Amino acid sequence: EFMALRLENSDGCSGRLQVFYNGTWGSICSNSMTLDTVLLACKELGCGDGGSLETQLPYGRVSGPTWLDKVRCGEKTSSFWQCPSAPWNPQSCEDPREEIHITCNGRRPEMPSIPLAPCPNSTRCTDREKIRAVGGEDRCSGRVEVWHRGSWGTVCDDSWDMRDAEVACRQLGCGPAVSALHEAAFGEGTGPIWLEQVECRGTELSLQDCWARPGDGGACRHKEDAAVNCSDSPQGSLSGSGRFSVPIIICIILGVLLCLLLALLAGQALSTRAGRR
Repeated sequence: EFMALRLENSDGCSGRLQVFYNGTWGSICSNSMTLDTVLLACKELGCGDGGSLETQLPYGRVSGPTWLDKVRCGEKTSSFWQCPSAPWNPQSCEDPREEIHITCNGRRPEMPSIPLAPCPNSTRCTDREKIRAVGGEDRCSGRVEVWHRGSWGTVCDDSWDMRDAEVACRQLGCGPAVSALHEAAFGEGTGPIWLEQVECRGTELSLQDCWARPGDGGACRHKEDAAVNCSDSPQGSLSGSGRFSVPIIICIILGVLLCLLLALLAGQALSTRAGRR
């Protein structure tokens, strides 16, 4: 139902060409691949108006499905998605040497220089460390922000629903979602809007695994920033606003009540002993 295109590399404009289909990223075979196809792929990705096919690459084992083969784009084709191809097949390429690798002649515009956080900018970081909730009482509620291309950015609330919030809360490590909030419920963010029209199934491990339109194209504003409330709070820590979390407050109340009960029992025992004397 939803499709997207990407180049699997750090700069986003070179590497293995992949398509998102049926909820999964998969490769595209190089059979019958033409320069017109490369041109349209680079344009679709905002990586210039042309590119080249890469050869003599160190091929490894194919991971995941290989969705498409025999993609044939012509000179008059205006979009990559209008190009004819063989039917969708998760085993289109039997040999990893058939996977298409391309290098586009352009680069996506760089964001202004922003101090980089040590972890989100590292390739060793987990998906959980590339998302955060901002503006809530703790890290399990607030405006959803994701780390991409060297900076934190927000998520547009177009089509934002409980399935998307479920994935965000899972990625945050905060249990099931309680609510999916719209219209900058925790305040407007700053910087880029990285994702629009997020469409999760609810079973993905991270928002990065969901289909979404690349953001920051001007169609969304920060007054439409998406947010979540998750069911769990960080355990054993103070909330961002300096208040104790709910489990700690409950423990304190129960402790006080237990102390009062013990004091009453002790007083009653002393009174009974005095009466016997």
